[in-house]
Amino acid sequence: MGFLSLTVNESTSSSPRAARSIQRILDAAARLFGAEGFEGASMNAVARAAGVSKGLLHYHFESKEHLLLEAQRATFRQIHLRFEERFERGERGMSMALEGIDALWEAVCELRGWAPFMVETMSLAGQNRPIRASVDDFLTESTALLERGIRNAFADDMDELAVPPHRLAMLVRTTLHGLVVELSYARTPSQLSRVDQAYRDLRNLFFAVMLTGPIAREASP
Repeated sequence: MGFLSLTVNESTSSSPRAARSIQRILDAAARLFGAEGFEGASMNAVARAAGVSKGLLHYHFESKEHLLLEAQRATFRQIHLRFEERFERGERGMSMALEGIDALWEAVCELRGWAPFMVETMSLAGQNRPIRASVDDFLTESTALLERGIRNAFADDMDELAVPPHRLAMLVRTTLHGLVVELSYARTPSQLSRVDQAYRDLRNLFFAVMLTGPIAREASP
């Protein structure tokens, strides 16, 4: 798979120029991986779309697998930041929480060309230590961002949550990953429609039970 170190090269990425180059690369990768799938989007195509040399692309990202994981991480961060800005303006409540979950699902659907590779990566993580370290790092950050978003959205209703924020974040994350697995196997319009229906059913369940008061607190670690 070519995983060595799955962290963006830090030696120059702190400079404004390097940061801009990295962002252009990640934006281009997200577009191409989403449109053409992981196998269909070459590193040369990403470099051309980002307006950088292939050498610079490989300087910051050691492999296409590394680039895919970092592009997914960047997408997650951008969604979170969008809602952080709204939380800072005082917007709260169930509607904000549902909007945040919808935004995550829409991003997953737009980038479903990544889905088969992400499923493969999760499977390989149990056998390959560098891959596992990368996946663990992504899951830790994504869960922490979800928990922060939940705490912000339900700041005024924390005592009414059915489960604590850290458990709810884990539930949302694992649910989305399950739907990614389904997307990776969906090929026909009817199959895709069934996956989307599963998301909408889960969303409705979330709405129905989320603010019903604490349950199963004794199950907390």
